Amino acid sequence: MHSASERLRAASVLLVLLVLGQFALAAVAGAQPQGQPITSTDETLIVKVRLAGLWEMPAGDWARTRGASPRVKEVGMSIMVDHGRLDVQDRALAAELGIGLPDQPTAEQQGWLNEMQNARTPAEFDRIFVNRLRAAHGVIFSAIAQIRAGTKNDRIRAFATTANQAVLRHITLLESTGLADFDALPQPQLSSTSASAALDLKATDIITVVVLAVLLGGATVLLLWLIRNSRTRLKLRPGELNE
Repeated sequence: MHSASERLRAASVLLVLLVLGQFALAAVAGAQPQGQPITSTDETLIVKVRLAGLWEMPAGDWARTRGASPRVKEVGMSIMVDHGRLDVQDRALAAELGIGLPDQPTAEQQGWLNEMQNARTPAEFDRIFVNRLRAAHGVIFSAIAQIRAGTKNDRIRAFATTANQAVLRHITLLESTGLADFDALPQPQLSSTSASAALDLKATDIITVVVLAVLLGGATVLLLWLIRNSRTRLKLRPGELNE
């Protein structure tokens, strides 16, 4: 039988392990998402995708019928179909999350459509179509990427991924026409803090890791010491085996 002191030591080890387990559970619970908040930035994504569809779908349809280049016609058809599908998803998600959507393009977007309508020749239409859409896609591409990187909502994150894949596809298609004027595109604005901020740990996260490491290390050392001490006692006093 075990002595009272050994039973006390075993109980102490169990108590330490229970405390360690509680800290671990608290850390895991703190790491779990607390709800699915919708921010104004998330709403902006849904609205911008809707607005993009409101002017790019008719623009794609015009390119399909008015374009001079067969490639522009193909690209216009693809963009029109893609935005049609994306618009269905966008409106469904907006209804689910209670986000109001516009039903008309912005004044700036309507101005781009007017430029296409007023093109004097099919070749001029092709140039306006490709460059207006290429510039707009470049702007929304970076905006969606930032929202995708920072949103705390799973549904928004998944939709942003889908939207960015579509935008990248459209950029590639527009550039494949050979009409994109890259010199006219704005210079990209890179944030030096975005990448470093994504790698930063919160102070509470660091404290939790340190506390868990100390507790685990202490419990392990204590357990090993007790096991070694018990073996030493058994070797020195073999008669205790018959107690």
